[in-house]
Amino acid sequence: MDDIAWGTDAELTDEQFYNRDEEILWIKNILETTSKGSPPTIMLVGIRGVGKTVLLKKIKKELESDYLICYTDLSATSGYQMGKLTEISIMEDLFDCWVKEFRGRKLPTTHKKLSKLLTTKNYGLKEIIDIGGYPIPIPQSEDDYKKLSKFVLDLPQKAFEEHSDKIKGVILIIDEFQVLKDLGGRLEAFLWFLRSVIQNQKNVAYVFSGSLTSTDSIVSKIAGGEGAFGGRMLNVEITPFTRETVKNYLKEKLPSLIFKEDGFHRFYECTRGIPYYVNTFAKLLKKDVQLGDEEVRNEFYRTLPFLAVDLINQWGRLSLQEQTIITILIDKPLRRKEIAEKLGVTTGSLGAPFKKLQERRLVKSQEGVYAISEPILKAWLVKEHKDKGVFPFRST
Repeated sequence: MDDIAWGTDAELTDEQFYNRDEEILWIKNILETTSKGSPPTIMLVGIRGVGKTVLLKKIKKELESDYLICYTDLSATSGYQMGKLTEISIMEDLFDCWVKEFRGRKLPTTHKKLSKLLTTKNYGLKEIIDIGGYPIPIPQSEDDYKKLSKFVLDLPQKAFEEHSDKIKGVILIIDEFQVLKDLGGRLEAFLWFLRSVIQNQKNVAYVFSGSLTSTDSIVSKIAGGEGAFGGRMLNVEITPFTRETVKNYLKEKLPSLIFKEDGFHRFYECTRGIPYYVNTFAKLLKKDVQLGDEEVRNEFYRTLPFLAVDLINQWGRLSLQEQTIITILIDKPLRRKEIAEKLGVTTGSLGAPFKKLQERRLVKSQEGVYAISEPILKAWLVKEHKDKGVFPFRST
């Protein structure tokens, strides 16, 4: 029986989950040291669609009977969604996450302590908002923010101390941490403050996960030699599936998908072993017929709008100049000076758009040469131009 998830599924059944046994065992063993009073701080990175979130949620499921685990996705917070990510919006999200976990585990919550804190500390409050039935203070000053943030960040350690008879430790998973870049010039101060609070916690493990590679700038700011957590983080990079793994996966999970040898070769070239694309493309392909190179190629171009849906959304949020830069790079990688000449602008004026395109992981740079980092986006743009004669530039 076919049992394969859609690429968009963030949580899989045990039957749908495949491979990653070594990564899961290794990460779980490290996290288990939390019960010994030696909690790790882990950085889990990997390109978009490689399966980090699915992996983390499986680990959470396997450990949550013994540990209190809070999982939060920063890209889903209201602050980020509204384009106003701030330190206080992050603290609000963490507090809400802990309250939900306390309720789920039927542990007494700390809302009474929070209420007491508000009446005994000299906070300059702007307002008090309600989150899930619990009061959250919005501080008036920077000093107040630091006091409140320390209180929220201290919650997991206090939870363990109060309930050590019920849990072995506490784990905080912060997914899509790359959105912290939206803090701009405040990022490094936030990271150093975060370290100052958690470095003395003896029963709380932290896992930072993001759609990045180990060479991304924010990784160096967090875990590099000069970064806030330099020398204290364990780095784990999740890589795409190998050709052999994909072949065995499809044979086991989707036997109705039948490839000729050149057809599978084309399938792997199209998906690059990235689980998101492997699953989505496999679900869309014809079943119970032999698929060769030409059939897979034709189906790939037919289904591109489905495979590239997230990238198409990102494309639509780019400025005309940013979109034009990407189209200029379709034929071949270029240096900034060459791109500036094609645009008729100075190289200095391209700093901001290049930064944005690289942060969105749409363009990459190596030794001063820029290239499109998302082959699926490139393929979709080529198809659009072939079908319509023009690229799908924004109209405004």
